[in-house]
Amino acid sequence: MPESAASGVLVTRPAGQATAFGERLQAAGFSPLYLPTLAIAATDPTAAGAALRAALPCDFAVFISANAVQHALPAITAAGGLSANCGVIAVGPASAQALQAAGFRNVLLPEARFDSEGVLSLPALQAVTGKRVVIFRGEGGRTLLAETLAARGADVRALVCYRRVAAGDPVQLAAWLAQDAIAVVTATSRAGLHALMALAGPLAVQLKALPLAVLSPALAESALQAGFSGPLMAADQARDADLVTAVTRLHGTLAVDR
Repeated sequence: MPESAASGVLVTRPAGQATAFGERLQAAGFSPLYLPTLAIAATDPTAAGAALRAALPCDFAVFISANAVQHALPAITAAGGLSANCGVIAVGPASAQALQAAGFRNVLLPEARFDSEGVLSLPALQAVTGKRVVIFRGEGGRTLLAETLAARGADVRALVCYRRVAAGDPVQLAAWLAQDAIAVVTATSRAGLHALMALAGPLAVQLKALPLAVLSPALAESALQAGFSGPLMAADQARDADLVTAVTRLHGTLAVDR
């Protein structure tokens, strides 16, 4: 493995959510460079609870992320809980684990890919005409899931239970870029990726030329659309271990190219 200055991996997850990933990177021989580009803030649980009560009962409840699970729980409690026959769906393993830790059982999880496309491939969501689907999500983000389910005939209610707030230290990012300390950039959400570009300001051109490892194919597509031109690799699955594998593969390719 090259010296730490050439093996720095930019970790852009919100503070408090990056430690486990950083430890995996360290175990693989990399030096995590922590730069949270977003902070997660809850929306008003009273308003969310009122919106959820108006949407119940529902046939399916879809949780976009572990953040959605965490911040939806007060609204679910305020609304009196989900009915026993409501199908609970997690987009990825982290959200599934959070749901199980909260006491939900028989959580449905995509098999092939952990994103909106994966959820839409679930057999349970193929025939949803007349079914009510509540999507617990953050403010902004992709609309593919809601739009596709509505096109299939579902009554879709999106419940925003958290929002993302820009964070990060532009001076630190500029210093790492000037020192060529970043070997690989990582991104785990589209919002985080765009926040990183905003944080870089005029240095975004330099940032976009760096190798980038992302959590999903959909995020890789977003990176290309945003103008990232360096080597790009998506994790095989939306899990920390797979993202570390993507970083390792990228770094190995770069070492061979040199």
